[in-house]
This record gives sequence, C-alpha cells and structure tokens, in this order.
Amino acid sequence: MRLEKLYNVFSLIKYKKLKQDFHFPLVALFAASGFLKIKWHLKTKDGYSFYVNRGDVPIWDEYFSSKNCKVIIDKNLFCIIPNNKTIEKYHLEGTENTIVKPSKHYYNSSNTPGLILELERAEKSYFSQHGEDGVLEYIFSRIPTEHNYIVEFGAYDGICMSNSRYWIKEKNWSAYLIEADKRFFKRLEKLYQSTSHITYENAIVDEDNINLLFKSAGVPENFEILSIDIDSIDYYVWEALVDFTPKIVMIEYNSSILPDEEYIVPRDKVAEFAGTHKENASVLSYYNLAISKNYRLIYGELSGANLFFIHESYLKYFEPFKIIPKDVYQPPQFGLIAGGYAPNGRGY
Repeated sequence: MRLEKLYNVFSLIKYKKLKQDFHFPLVALFAASGFLKIKWHLKTKDGYSFYVNRGDVPIWDEYFSSKNCKVIIDKNLFCIIPNNKTIEKYHLEGTENTIVKPSKHYYNSSNTPGLILELERAEKSYFSQHGEDGVLEYIFSRIPTEHNYIVEFGAYDGICMSNSRYWIKEKNWSAYLIEADKRFFKRLEKLYQSTSHITYENAIVDEDNINLLFKSAGVPENFEILSIDIDSIDYYVWEALVDFTPKIVMIEYNSSILPDEEYIVPRDKVAEFAGTHKENASVLSYYNLAISKNYRLIYGELSGANLFFIHESYLKYFEPFKIIPKDVYQPPQFGLIAGGYAPNGRGY
C-alpha cells in the first residue's frame, strides 16, 4: 500500500500535466496525491492562488483521467465539464468541494416568474449549507408568523449546515429538532440543554411515527417551517404527515433527474439506493405530492439541493404566480456531475 501511494505521488505523466497549469508542479503533485493530510496553497500559471486538501483527490483523479468528466484549472477554481453534454459545465473551489453557486437557474428565460428571480437574489447562508436562510427570511418578510416555530430533521449537531440555527439564535424562535445519529445528537443536546424553548430528540423519523413524534413534542398544528433532510425516505415521511400543516416545507430532492420525469425511490430500495443517483424523489414527484397536500412550489435552490413549498392559504401574500418544476430545476451543483456517475460516490 505504501509503494502504491508513493507511485501516485511520483508520477511523471501527472507531473507533466500539472506543469501546464501550476508554477510548482512538484508541490501540486504532492497535493493532488492526497499523500499528506494538510491544506495546500498552489500557484497557477495565471498567477492565481489555488487551495486544495485531501478531500479534493476525487477531482484530481478526474483531472488526470477524464474518465467521467474533464477537469481544467480555471483561474483559482476547478472547472468541471461533464462528459454528458446535456449537463452544463460548472466550477468548484478546492478544499471540501465547496460549490461556486451559479447566479441563475438552468432554464431561466424571459418567461421566468419574477418571484424566482427575487429568491435567487435572496439566497444567503448564515448557518445553512446553501442559501436556505436567505430564502426563508425573504418568504417570512412577506407572510405573517403566528408561533415562530421550526421543526428540523435531521438536525445534525444544531450548527453545521443547520436550517434551524439562524431562526433560533437570531430570531429567538422555538424549535423541535430531531437527530438519529447519537454522535451528533450529543452535540445538539449540549448546545441546547439550557434552552427551554428548544425541544430535541434522538429518534429515527418514519411514516409510522412522524405525527406521534410531533404531538408528543407539543408542535403547533400550523407551525412556520418544516425542514426535512434525512437522505432516505423524505418523500414518504412528508406524505405521511397529515395532522400538521406547516406554512413552509423545505425538502431535499434528487436533482439529477430532469424536471419532466416522475421518480420516487421504491420503498424497499431506500437503503440500497441511498447516496446514489437513484435516491429520494424528483422535483416533478414532489410537485405532484405538494398539490395533493394543498401546497404550491415556490422555489428551488441554485445548488439543486432543496425545494420550498408554501401552503396555498398563504399565496394571497404574493402576487399571483404559477411556478412549475422546470422553473426551479437545477442540475446538482454539489459533488461532481459526471454523466450520471461521479467519483465522489454519490452517483451524480
């Protein structure tokens, strides 16, 4: 194993390719190998700073092989050009595959609803992973609140990539937070153990217990925000929520599936397909589920991660709009898009 790692470092072919893009190709060779667990500062031939770490090895693999997608160095970014020509190229920063967010949606045109354009500009992250905080902040600048209450699952540690932290910390909202992983729940519990208006629980949410969990925690029937992020049975859990009517539902979807395609992960394949291009459900399937539950699609993030739905009783606070899946669809801007399969293991 040690010899194999050394071979990955001292590769003449890789060195020659790096020499085309970097001032110090030998340093870049070490950085690209992932041999050392440190952050590397590289200088491009164009004079830009380029930061990478061990987490970028899958991108380097594509940089050298172009098996799934072509990777070029564009100033201080990785430029990803999928072999699947129906998917647009996009950029990633080095270190942890941080996205460089596009400024508009994939199908933006002169007919794009104005509300979509407003929410694109509103995207902002205080604690959330993408632009969730800003989108929700904009929506609640338009609609009234009654309970100032948010429910989030999985809530992780309550801070990292949190969709609830901003509303709790900055707005003093109440919350019910659920996290299934005991390791992360310990941090969540420690964070809020002396906060009386926050209820937290170490539990696995499913179709059978979601209504019972909410009732047991004293969640208001028509609370403000429901954030669903469990990377598995998200669709089935929202479908099963019948005793509560949140004003806004935010839920992850599978953005590797085009907006005119129905897809719901088979219930008996949820575990098998988790983390692949076959997980979760498509935007069209969520759109149809929402209508059956008296919700309307209001937005989809520029990252291609989350959809936002508003209960139809709150449409009166906006100018009349009709947003369809194509309006909010965005090819996934996280991980590596590579013609349907990706070296990051997520499948897109």
